[in-house]
Amino acid sequence: MKGILDGVKVLGLEQQVAGPTCTMMLADQGAEVLKVERPGMGDTAREMAPLLKNDHGGVQSGYFARFNRGKKSITVDMQSPDGQAVLWDLIKEADIVIENMKPGLMDKLGFTYDKIKEVNPGLIYVAISGFGRSKKYEGPYAKRLAYDIIAQAMAGLMYTCGSDPQGPPTWLGFALGDSGTGVYAAYAAMLGYVNKLRTGKGEFFDVSMYDCMVALAERSHNVYAFTGNVVTRGPDKLIAPWGPFKCKDGYVAIIVPTESMWKKFLTAIDHLELLENPEIQSGPGRGKYMETLIRPIINEWLADKTKVEACEIFMSHGLPCGPVQSSEDVAHDEHTKKRQMIVTLPDPIIGEISMVGCPIKMEEHEPTYKPLPNLGADTDEVLKKIGYSDEKIKELHEKKAI
Repeated sequence: MKGILDGVKVLGLEQQVAGPTCTMMLADQGAEVLKVERPGMGDTAREMAPLLKNDHGGVQSGYFARFNRGKKSITVDMQSPDGQAVLWDLIKEADIVIENMKPGLMDKLGFTYDKIKEVNPGLIYVAISGFGRSKKYEGPYAKRLAYDIIAQAMAGLMYTCGSDPQGPPTWLGFALGDSGTGVYAAYAAMLGYVNKLRTGKGEFFDVSMYDCMVALAERSHNVYAFTGNVVTRGPDKLIAPWGPFKCKDGYVAIIVPTESMWKKFLTAIDHLELLENPEIQSGPGRGKYMETLIRPIINEWLADKTKVEACEIFMSHGLPCGPVQSSEDVAHDEHTKKRQMIVTLPDPIIGEISMVGCPIKMEEHEPTYKPLPNLGADTDEVLKKIGYSDEKIKELHEKKAI
């Protein structure tokens, strides 16, 4: 079955996580993604742990595997004149370019958007950076380097994370600054593609990690915009009860967002007398008394119940809840299996590899999962496809331009 993006040509001038996340999303839906890498070295992600091994000495980077299935790898020395000529030819053939190289590198090499637009007016160019690339919206941080933890910190996300109001800010535990930005970049690419279908024109999209993290942390920023109040770490002050609560064999996540659910919750835990206290009949009101009154009651009720038992009781009263699960729990969860969220693919180095699948489900289409690419494995094939002769390809190899 063909993917929904079959026939769409994507050029990935990418490294590490944000750009590769975006292009993998497009590859999963059938787009032809050409991942441009450095000859002899490739994406630095290829060297990073965890390193997966088989019994025959094969080694594959699990880090690289997370973001690069379904692509073709071509090696091009973008610093050399011959390599740059190859890159220009690839750009001419592309529908979409996804780029997250070091800020300023592409301009320094002569690949400005103005020049790119001249050779391919219909190209959709998505530039991913830490703090933005567009001159129209240039801010004081534009030249700064960024990694996920920097974006989480500076965009206000880390400030709100952590259970202790007096404790240090907390990293989320995964690189949302990278993966979340990659998702927004894929959204930008599809906006551009729809616009191209309508008008025939290309577009430049500036997607920054900082902006994406501000957008994803919208709750705290909107609360400040609406009220002037700063959302801090610690228990939620607007919705309560809320959060993970300890039970007999772990933790269960609870949320009581409405007053009708509050009554159902008190019925479930057999404490309807709390309805008589006028101070705790709203989310903010309950938030004030969460630690001194409500949490001890919940903790006592949960103490002799397993996660499954607690969830069954809550669900029988129409309440949202769920056990706090580890990666091992999720991997063996029947719902995960039914939703095909862990997939096993053939791997050219170690035989096969299991990884997280695509979360988007469709009736008429399925993801077009393909293996990870070996470094430069598709260079010759791709260049022949755009008109390079065997002699020219051999010459470029000899010059180490590819």
